[in-house]
Amino acid sequence: MLALLSLTQASAQTLRDPTRPGVGAQGSAQHQGGQKLVLNSLMITDHSATAIINNKMFTTGDRVQGVSITRITKQGVWLADGRQLKLYPEVTATKGQ
Repeated sequence: MLALLSLTQASAQTLRDPTRPGVGAQGSAQHQGGQKLVLNSLMITDHSATAIINNKMFTTGDRVQGVSITRITKQGVWLADGRQLKLYPEVTATKGQ
């Protein structure tokens, strides 16, 4: 009986969760092994500018996923690697036209 329980437990440990994405399912939006950067909010005052990226606070000069933040304005956040994060991405195409 004990041997049967051991066998059942061992086989259950090798099963893969069918709800998890496959090995090659990582999105192209990831950068240098990190998660996609999402600009959640901007707080701009006369004296400071703060960006909330992936639910964490950053100011100019801080590093996010190893990349320095070079500028924060009401238009968005600029990174040293050339990327720009915007709160509201621009519409590039309209449906039906």
